[in-house]
Amino acid sequence: MSDNPTVTRPAEPSPARRRQAREEAAAWYAKMRGQRIAHREVTAFYAWREDACNDAAYSQIERLAQGVRAHADDPRLRALAQAALDRPRPAKALRSRLGRRPGFWIAGLSLAAACLAGYVVIGQPFGQTYRTAVGERRVVSLADGSSIELNTDSAVRVRLTRERRAITLDKGQALFAVAHDAARPFVVTAGDTAVRAVGTRFEVYRTGAAVRVTLAEGRVQVTRAHAPIPTMMTAGTRLEVAGKTPARPVAVDVAAATGWTNGRLTFQDAPLREAVDEVNRYSRQKVVLGAGAPANERVNGVFDAGDTGAFARGVAASLNLDSAERDDGSIELLAPTGPAKARF
Repeated sequence: MSDNPTVTRPAEPSPARRRQAREEAAAWYAKMRGQRIAHREVTAFYAWREDACNDAAYSQIERLAQGVRAHADDPRLRALAQAALDRPRPAKALRSRLGRRPGFWIAGLSLAAACLAGYVVIGQPFGQTYRTAVGERRVVSLADGSSIELNTDSAVRVRLTRERRAITLDKGQALFAVAHDAARPFVVTAGDTAVRAVGTRFEVYRTGAAVRVTLAEGRVQVTRAHAPIPTMMTAGTRLEVAGKTPARPVAVDVAAATGWTNGRLTFQDAPLREAVDEVNRYSRQKVVLGAGAPANERVNGVFDAGDTGAFARGVAASLNLDSAERDDGSIELLAPTGPAKARF
């Protein structure tokens, strides 16, 4: 009898399971590529990719798309694409040519459209602009394999060339997952601050002239217009840039800092006024600090982004404050004044 333990390998997925994974991967790719997408859909996507078969199918779709883009300048392919656009076919005839499984081919057509969209972004001299509204989050997949996750009320401009990947954050907050390409620097500019990365994951938050950089993975170089020497950041640190004041990276809880990507806001000893400002970014219903509200009192807790009412109730309970709904729909936090104020 052998002393070697028996190793049980996971069963290979059936052809039907692999086919299902390919169809779902194509549909997810089309949805995630520049589509406006809710928090719950992003969460569902990452939960779907936890399955090994699904993850393999999605990775294959990404490789296929990158291969198509690599030949985007081939005049023969461009001619074929133009010819296809110039020859519209009746819907009935198209359906008959697709065969008995139109779902898979429709998903494939969505993928092809996404690839063509990637080509358009590269070809435009001024790039492409992506925006989010208040309370919205959006995931953008770039032609080089990188991705941008835009937070609420944010805007970026993207321009990809053969020599450079240039991103401009006009306002708001974005998380960048950068595909490694040493020949093409990936540079994010926010005001007079530039963040240069190669194969890394980082967040940039711009509010007016102030810029905050949080590095989750890898290394980045931060250059400022008024600083002669760039600042190198390592994973797990944050750099606050405001005016001409010199700044150094400090350690930060990256999971908490980027919790907004999962629809969660985490506050750790945050002044009440800062917590209120952050919560107000995610909803048109605002929280207002009224008379006697302790603006510097520390707030701790985890809240759902966009649930202004839950935040107001939680803070009111923990800090012994009153909360009242005003005529304009906002929620006011103020020191207790007795029964004259309606409890929210």
